[in-house]
Amino acid sequence: MNHFNKVLDNNCHSLDQQGKTTLFSIIKYQISLFLFFLFLSDVSFCQLDAGPNDTINPGVPVTLTATYGNPGIPVPLGDDDVSGPFEIGFSFRFFGANFTQFYIGSNGWISLSPAPNSAGIRNPVAIPTTDNTYPRNVIMGPWIDLVPVDAVSYVFYLTMGEAPNRQLVVMYCNVPMYSLNPNDCRDSVATFQIILHEGSNTVENQILTKKRCDANFNNRGTMGIQNGDGTIGFAVPGRNNTSFTISKEGWLYTPVSVDSFAITSIPFHLQTLIPGDQIVYTWYEGSQLITSAQSITVTPNETTMYYVSLELCSGLVLKDSVLVFVHGPIPNAFTPNGDGLNDKFRIFGTPSENITEYNFRIFNRWGQMVFETGNIDEAWDGTSKGQVCPAGVYVWEIFYVDNKKTKVTNKGTVTLVR
Repeated sequence: MNHFNKVLDNNCHSLDQQGKTTLFSIIKYQISLFLFFLFLSDVSFCQLDAGPNDTINPGVPVTLTATYGNPGIPVPLGDDDVSGPFEIGFSFRFFGANFTQFYIGSNGWISLSPAPNSAGIRNPVAIPTTDNTYPRNVIMGPWIDLVPVDAVSYVFYLTMGEAPNRQLVVMYCNVPMYSLNPNDCRDSVATFQIILHEGSNTVENQILTKKRCDANFNNRGTMGIQNGDGTIGFAVPGRNNTSFTISKEGWLYTPVSVDSFAITSIPFHLQTLIPGDQIVYTWYEGSQLITSAQSITVTPNETTMYYVSLELCSGLVLKDSVLVFVHGPIPNAFTPNGDGLNDKFRIFGTPSENITEYNFRIFNRWGQMVFETGNIDEAWDGTSKGQVCPAGVYVWEIFYVDNKKTKVTNKGTVTLVR
């Protein structure tokens, strides 16, 4: 289900529960959502989650948190560097041999066996090659001359999923291409993933972008795989030590025998691996930017749609939205007389699945606590320890901690009418 339909379904759910949202309101928010997605270009409807729609009383704080992906393990790399070994997390069969560890090269390749002479090799070559200065049992995703040496760590990996269908994902995020003059190609970047699949022993390349840099090796690169002695290699057509650029491509290498692979084009789809501080979240109310944090605490007085946008590796934009439905003003009086109308006093706030700690208390005019609960769905019925409380003005106070450890408090008064 795409997010447009998700919001529509959630709005209809609110309509059924509350009986207060009009069809006009739903249409208004769908139009607002549509205009927002026009406002922000390069929309990708996948993977980013703004959280569940919410119902609150006016002015009650609610914390909204966007979530995306799994945090990868950063790999610091220098220019023309190699690091490892790292654990794959499962046994992977490649050209007839089983491997449980891998190495990462800074120039866009991973190797399943040690290659001590390959650290300083920057220029891609056509495969296969038996030159022993090049890596062995290698997957090039693509192999190009890169410089992942800025203040942030650009390369990450993680084993994801459950056996027997786990995946090792190695991600190069927004890595600049090398040139002798730093001003030539530092805006020519590459973002891609190399993925190993458990069980099927297939290899996947997912490339968000590989830009052009003619200043070094005439923009040449190689994308493919090669065996342990360099006698067998398979390259993506047109990508064997040639000049190319890429935008949103996927390729799959499927073993058909011990020494043979089939290469097929597949849809572009990055795995949800979080590349450190190369992620930027932005929250909007309408078209107005309100924060660039992952979480935001809001206190709307009327039903409001909030939108979140995530920019991944300066190239892929994901978006989602969440509706905060304002139930109506917090009651300033209630009548616990058993007639089924306004018999209990409660606060609508953050949904219970987002709460790690909650406290709702009622005090009489002498400051004595007459009611307390840790259940956000529990209401006060006008009694204390089984005894009917007298009519009068009472003070209410709420405190909660959400699942992002954000602390929220609020208080007010309510009149108990007998």
